[in-house]
Amino acid sequence: MIKNLIKSKKEVVILGVGKVFQIIIALLAIKLLTTILSEKEVGQYYLLLTILALFDFAFLNPIGQYFGRYVIGWQYSGKLRAATNLLIIIRFLAIICSLIIAFIIYLYFDYNQAYGLSEFLLFIFFSLLSGTYLVLLNNLNTLGLRMIFIKYLVLSLLFGLIFSLLITKYIMGNGMGWLYGIALAQLIFLYPVYIHFTNKSSLSLRQLKAAIKKKDIQKVLFFIVPITITLFLQWGQNSSYRLIIGDKYSVEILAFIAVGFSVSSAIFNAVSSLTLQYFNPLYLKAITNATKENRVIAWNNLATVVFPIYTCLMLFVICLSPYFLNILVADKFQGAYIYVVLGAVIEFFRVSSNVVYMVSQSEVKTTTTIIPYVLGFLSSILTLCFIDFTEHLWLISVVLSLSYCLVFILLYFNMKKILPVKIKSSGIYKSMFLSLPFTVVPLINYPPSWFLSILLIGFFGMYFMFCVYLLTRTTMEAFKE
Repeated sequence: MIKNLIKSKKEVVILGVGKVFQIIIALLAIKLLTTILSEKEVGQYYLLLTILALFDFAFLNPIGQYFGRYVIGWQYSGKLRAATNLLIIIRFLAIICSLIIAFIIYLYFDYNQAYGLSEFLLFIFFSLLSGTYLVLLNNLNTLGLRMIFIKYLVLSLLFGLIFSLLITKYIMGNGMGWLYGIALAQLIFLYPVYIHFTNKSSLSLRQLKAAIKKKDIQKVLFFIVPITITLFLQWGQNSSYRLIIGDKYSVEILAFIAVGFSVSSAIFNAVSSLTLQYFNPLYLKAITNATKENRVIAWNNLATVVFPIYTCLMLFVICLSPYFLNILVADKFQGAYIYVVLGAVIEFFRVSSNVVYMVSQSEVKTTTTIIPYVLGFLSSILTLCFIDFTEHLWLISVVLSLSYCLVFILLYFNMKKILPVKIKSSGIYKSMFLSLPFTVVPLINYPPSWFLSILLIGFFGMYFMFCVYLLTRTTMEAFKE
């Protein structure tokens, strides 16, 4: 018992230190990106991200989610090597198919005004290929190889930032050049991560043939087809608004809105990924070969931990939004604080929906997620398409916030139909009470100077971590049991 407790605390420290470096690099990247690139190029950067996200969500992530759902079981049964090699082959074939869609997108949106065809397709291929690294890296953490996971995570982020700076300065001074730097770093570290993940295994035709069975293919398709539809709808809600804004208003306006959202997104991704990096492997182990009753307990314990943290984080970001913006982005984007505020609401419902979404994968009933995302997608896209927000651009983020809230509510009630899960309100109320000191910050009348921003974020950041400790000190042990 004592040995397990020491190991648990050590893992928390390892993840915590790694996450601090990840946060620093990610936030520094936002500052440098918005400083080096013009408003137009920042807008183009987010448009390229939107296109890459489409291919990731529609072609690559579904099989990756299936892989992540069964990776622990394959490790136990000795089938992990064959499954990993098969994953890489399938991803490569999916990337080749993605280039056909990329060609259609290139013609439809007239990207010939910004990029050559071969330049555009090579960028898509290169970027999607590098994403294989992230799939293997994240599953290293799932398998409990946390030290290796943190090492390569930090190294790839650091080298990605360095390469992005060098490429944008000396080769391609645009958003595509910045993304090339990130992809190059991921490709460099893909092979060593693959070696760690497969324990120096090589491609075996016998293993691959044994893994490809008609029954297994049907099982995979039954799992990933609904997920593909759901992920496409998630992409529509998470990213397609950028295409609408860029086309309906301007790339510069898109940059202004997207930068504000990106600040909230970076902070939420940092906290939520740290939380799930620690708890997701525990959750997956708890539901592997478990009874329905134990799967309910596992998800309820996970929700009891994460939802109060997300609530506290949302209020933290909302109250300190001008100060985050002052530190994290260039001066030309300082007026985007309203998008940081509403972006925090969007991120809260997004990451909360992701946790609820895990129920469908636990029960392998992924069709139940489609309707909530259809309604959320349609409510946001149709509103943005048919209503002109030129005079009140901030209402765009209100529309997105309400659509994310709709998805969360519908998804939660759908998941309760297949598994009687429950979100305890007591932890959320406690989180809101502990967050009351954050409301003092908006009352400060001094302008958000650099020194004041550092001071307030540092002080209330430590208070936020204290809140997380108070919110999780009892629930963490219950979850691990």
